[in-house]
Amino acid sequence: MNITVIQQGFRPGRINENLKKIKQAYKKAEVEKSDLMVLPAQAICGFRPGDLLKMPSYLQSCRKALDNLAKSSGALAIILDMPTISMENGECKNSFFLLHSGKIQACIDSTSSVLLTEWNFKYKEERIKICYAEDLLNQTLSCTMPGLVLALDTYAFNADRDKERKERFLSIAKEIETLIYVNQCGGQEEYILRGASLVVCGYGKYYRQCKDFQEEYFTSTGFKDWNNTMEERIEEIPKGNKEQSKRVGSEQDIKTKLIYEALVVGIRDYFKRCGAKTAILGLSGGIDSAVVLPLAVDALGRSNVFGLMMPSQFSTDHSVEDAVKLAENLQIYYQIIPIKSIYNAFSTQLQPLFKGTQFGLAEENMQARIRGNLLMAVANKFGHLLLNTSNKSEAACGYGTMYGDLCGGLAVLADLYKSQVYDIAHYINRKKEIIPENCITKAPSAELRPDQKDSDSLPDYNLIEAILRMTLEEHMDAKSIIGRGYSKEMVNKILNLFYKSEYKRRQTPPALRISGTALGIDRQVPMVL
Repeated sequence: MNITVIQQGFRPGRINENLKKIKQAYKKAEVEKSDLMVLPAQAICGFRPGDLLKMPSYLQSCRKALDNLAKSSGALAIILDMPTISMENGECKNSFFLLHSGKIQACIDSTSSVLLTEWNFKYKEERIKICYAEDLLNQTLSCTMPGLVLALDTYAFNADRDKERKERFLSIAKEIETLIYVNQCGGQEEYILRGASLVVCGYGKYYRQCKDFQEEYFTSTGFKDWNNTMEERIEEIPKGNKEQSKRVGSEQDIKTKLIYEALVVGIRDYFKRCGAKTAILGLSGGIDSAVVLPLAVDALGRSNVFGLMMPSQFSTDHSVEDAVKLAENLQIYYQIIPIKSIYNAFSTQLQPLFKGTQFGLAEENMQARIRGNLLMAVANKFGHLLLNTSNKSEAACGYGTMYGDLCGGLAVLADLYKSQVYDIAHYINRKKEIIPENCITKAPSAELRPDQKDSDSLPDYNLIEAILRMTLEEHMDAKSIIGRGYSKEMVNKILNLFYKSEYKRRQTPPALRISGTALGIDRQVPMVL
């Protein structure tokens, strides 16, 4: 039996568009004489339709699209899932469908009290199980595994979980003659779907993995014979084989590469969803904007990215030079607009109120807000979308100015700790220097007052990351973290910054998600201490 795997991205609210993509894939599979076409989860309704599922008209449109697809089907069968309306209570439920020969041949529904987890049936004399990937990974299925298991998914990229998740799939596959895992791919708002659909056969001996983040389509030559046609064999890299180890790369290198690719896809598809074509960002000469710029250029093309440098009287010459060198290395259009005169005008107007007070946070933030105003003015004038450059370590501690450097239409690095930003910088420079070395080696600074350094206001970034990871990933409280040997004073300081700055995070741009602990998406903190 020939099986076609469809790895594509399907948008919520675009039912007709999704249906068209499915039909196009179907025609191609027919030409290749496929017997069965498998779609990822939520193909018709689109990824994470949210409250659209509360609208009966939306569910009815999904059903209409399903009926349309069924009527256009021929000998090639289609396996898919879809939300439907329960006849018992009118609530939304999940259903698996088998379509071929012009109609819905079979389906199985969840009930109001039991979630849909699996469906066992026969097709062309083959015993098949259809399930959701998470149910397979969590072993919530029945013990009996037939010769072919189809696991449907909409898994968003999670840099901290991906390796373990794949290893789990390969381990389960040892108990199954053939496992086919089908996932959506591409950027969907803040989420970036991994793709990486997987076929494992021969009871876990051979596998083929589809591309990361990109649409892909392939038809098997008959899954019974896949052990002779698989591109990759599951085996450990022999110890001491330096050449093969070098080719594969370290685990950290692979992880950084995936994060980079995810961010590029996330930017590109976010702009498509917003109907935006060009981006603008502020270039300070610091590491964060230095990383966002090449990501944007890779995603959108250099002619669609504009850099604005806005030095103040506190900006160092080398920061402007670094920003200019970066822009010229990437061959993007940039402009320099000094803000000293604007800052002085603001200060003059505020003099009656600020008279007799010392230079402080208000004056520092005023510079950031001037820059934010200039960036948004240019964005509005020319139809750009502003890219925010704040990272997760700073966002978690509230180190940013509301309506200043926290403004924007998309936060590119907001789910990356500072150490990960440096990892991406080194990855970008792996072949040649794109990001000036000084951007990477100099001490981070907002340059809002003379000789300012981030370390003047924040604890060490590595310490921030360590404590935040324990808080966000392990759900540890201050007492438990202190029990691991961390300073009570430092733990309380970082956690106090984290909890007190939640109000800021609720007013920041959407952030591309590359972990399972994205602030505002996966982890929300009540504004009550």
